Amino acid sequence: MDILASTNGSSERGVLLRRAAVPFLMAIALVIGGCTMSETQQRTVSGAGIGAAAGAAGGALFGAIAGVPGTGAAIGAAAGAALGGAGGYIYDQHKKREESDAEAARLRNENEQLRLQQENEELRRQLQEQQQQPSP
Repeated sequence: MDILASTNGSSERGVLLRRAAVPFLMAIALVIGGCTMSETQQRTVSGAGIGAAAGAAGGALFGAIAGVPGTGAAIGAAAGAALGGAGGYIYDQHKKREESDAEAARLRNENEQLRLQQENEELRRQLQEQQQQPSP
């Protein structure tokens, strides 16, 4: 006996609920799973999801023109997921490189400031030594 159908009083509504439950549960799993993902994984998965949605829409459109919208949507979703995932990964690597370059520039600047401070201290020490020496 179908529990969803019996609680709603209609087998048609039960089928609709079951169809809606699978994507809903998958979305919940992705959200919960995203909490433990690294930033790279999150960007890759979100790129794949966006690509899959766009690919499915485009594939359904072109598939409808060819007379097979379901097949077109499936092919489009698979291609979009692959391209979107790759794009998300590449974007993540680009952002990490930008962050790394910014940190390297900050460290170079800090190093230069420390070098200048050390030079100034050395010059002050030399000046004090010269002032302490008796004049001839």
